[in-house]
Formats: sequence, C-alpha cells, structure tokens
Amino acid sequence: MKKEACSGRAVLIFFLMALFLCFEMALQVSPGVMTSDLATDLKLSSFALGLMSGVYFITYSFMQIPSGLMYDRLHIVKVVCSAIFLCSVGAGLFGYSHSLLEAAAARLLMGFGSAFAFISVLTVAVRYFPASYFAMLAGMAQLLAALGAIGGALPIAWLNTQFGWRTSFVGFMFFGFLLIVLIIFAFWHMDTACKSARANEDVKYSLKEIVRNPQTWIIGSYAFFNWAPITAFASLWGVPFLMTKYGLSLTLSASLISLIWLGVGMSSPLIGALSDGIRCRKPLLIITPLLGALALGTLIYAPILPLTFLAILLFISGLGSSGQVLSFAVVQDYTHQQRSSAAIGFNNMAVVASGILVQPLIGKLIELHGVSVHGYFSINSFLESLWILPLCHVFCVLLALLFIHETYRKKTTIGIE
Repeated sequence: MKKEACSGRAVLIFFLMALFLCFEMALQVSPGVMTSDLATDLKLSSFALGLMSGVYFITYSFMQIPSGLMYDRLHIVKVVCSAIFLCSVGAGLFGYSHSLLEAAAARLLMGFGSAFAFISVLTVAVRYFPASYFAMLAGMAQLLAALGAIGGALPIAWLNTQFGWRTSFVGFMFFGFLLIVLIIFAFWHMDTACKSARANEDVKYSLKEIVRNPQTWIIGSYAFFNWAPITAFASLWGVPFLMTKYGLSLTLSASLISLIWLGVGMSSPLIGALSDGIRCRKPLLIITPLLGALALGTLIYAPILPLTFLAILLFISGLGSSGQVLSFAVVQDYTHQQRSSAAIGFNNMAVVASGILVQPLIGKLIELHGVSVHGYFSINSFLESLWILPLCHVFCVLLALLFIHETYRKKTTIGIE
C-alpha cells in the first residue's frame, strides 16, 4: 500500500503516537521535581536517588533495538498498547513503593514500556509521510517529547505540593489505561493501515548491517553526549540546583527548568526544517552543541544572574541539545527502510543511555562534595559536579567537526509498497 502524503489517516496515527510519547516523557522526568520528597520518604541518599531515577534508562536503552525490530515486523497498534500497559503498571507500582528496591523495580518497568514511544512516532514518520518530511517530523517528535517533559515538571510539581508524589503516579497509571482505550477505539477499523512493513531480511543480518557501519557508532556517540545534559540536568538535578543557588521555590525552579524543554521543543522542528532547507546536516550538528556548552557553562558557574537572563540561558541550553534530532535524520539517510526502525532504535538507545551513567555519576559526585542524606544540597557540591555537562557538548562539537560525514541527499525513496 502506498502511503499518501500527509493524509488525514497519517496525521491521526502520528497524533496518537505523539500522545504516547508525551506520556512517556512525563514519566521519565517527573522524579526531578520531587527529589526532596522522594529522598525523605524513601530514605535515599543523593547517590541512591540518582540510581533509582537512572535505572529507568537501563531497560529503556536496552529495549531500543528490540523495540525497533518489533516495529519492523509486528502490528504497530498491538506493540504500542502493550508498551503503554507496562508504563501504566510501572507508574502505579512506583506510587505504592516504600523502599529503594521497590521504586527501582517500578522505574525499570516504566523504562521497558517507554522504550517504544519515540520510535513509534519516527516509524510513523517513515511509513506514512514523504521522505522529505522526515527531519521536520523528527523535530516535531522532539517538540512533543518536550511538551511531555514540561507536563512532567510544572504540573507535577503542583500536584506533588497539593496531593503528594504517590497520588501523582497513580494518576499517571489511570491516564495510561485511558490512552490504551483511545488507541484501540481509534484503530478499530484501521488494521490494514497499521501493519508493519514486515521486513523479509533476517534479524541477524539487519543488526549486522546496522552495527558494522562506523558512522552508526560515531553518530550514536554524538547523540549520547548531546543528550546527557538533558537526562542529567533537565530531568533530575536542575531543579535542586536552582533551588540551592538561587533560593527559589520548587514550583518556580520547575517552571524555569521547563524552559530547557521548551528550548529543545521549539528549536527541534526548526532545526530539522532548516537542515532540509540548506541541504546539509553537519553545520547544525556543530553549532547547536557549541551554543549548549556556552549556555550551560555560564548558568552553572557565573555569579547570581537576573532571572530573565537565567531564563534565556536555560532556553539556549535546550537549543544546544536540539541538534541530536538531526542524528536521527543522519541515521535515516543511510539506512534501508526494512531496518529503519531498528536503526532508529539503536540511535535512540545512545540518546537515552546517558541517563544510566550520568544521573548517578553526578549524584555520586554531589555526595562526595558534602551533600546530606536527605536531599539537601550545597552549592559547592553542584559546582564540583556539573562541569561534566558543558564538557559533553564540547565533545559533540569535536565529533561533528572531525568524524561525522555529511549525509544529506536530495532524493530519498522511502515508502510502503
């Protein structure tokens, strides 16, 4: 079946997958606005808190390639609904957890289901839209992820203040169940449109073709380091940093950190469209992390800044990580459609794998520099720990300058036959 350019059916499918992505991102970042409550209620040190939050990315990362292979071969709706169910159950179990082990197990389950979200949106972009739309739609996916992250920050901070973190996660559970019902209802008469391309090639061959390309590993490294400041700062340590350095309330700190996600979200579609417009990827892969390094270095180590200037820097730091959306365009440029979802999964694994290492790593560094065991942090502990983040952006600049090849091609022939 040939896909129709921007048909109503394509838009509906994209919208429903986007809701899943927003839901997953809210689950991912929500612990970042309740660090003190989680540390106190579950009796966690800063390292344990970072570990508990970061284990989400273990199953999330390791399931990226398997989820891509499943999208390449199985019914997309069944895969998505199963994934949302796992996310919802994990959220409910997290709300009822009373120890580090229980909370970590729930986060692992949420990560497992969430691994299918971003790939679902990009899979729809590949199958149901013209190839020339891919970079822009990948940027739109990042915008939707950012909206989900904002939804997991400011509103959850308010819910946490009003009702507590446990009630918030039980609410996530019921929202997920509702989303499953909506997807099943919407796709009730759309079986034919939602089946996968059913690639004929062997799984081992698909993986071999993906991993033997050196550019796969180079662009994956770029994606890893470019997204590390988001998983570490925007998702977990940014709110307590602002509360400590500026003496701000939880709600105001969460509002300001949301500007990072707003920067990612607003700039990603523009970056994708600009890349297609200027017919090249590499210059933007260099410029965006350079801006991110300057913004993060300034807001972390400069003296107390006016809130307006601080807000601008947070927004620019988000823009600095928006270049990673082009990593998916680069991957798509050199990957055959039959293994496109698996290749996207491999790259997304690199994007989120940073959370496995960087979140607990920064938590350990904070702990080594004078943090207490109940979630109260000293400014010195942050200054001695967060230097890793601008350095990650600098490393991305070097990768793009020296090792990443230009992959833009004027014509691609991606379609569903």
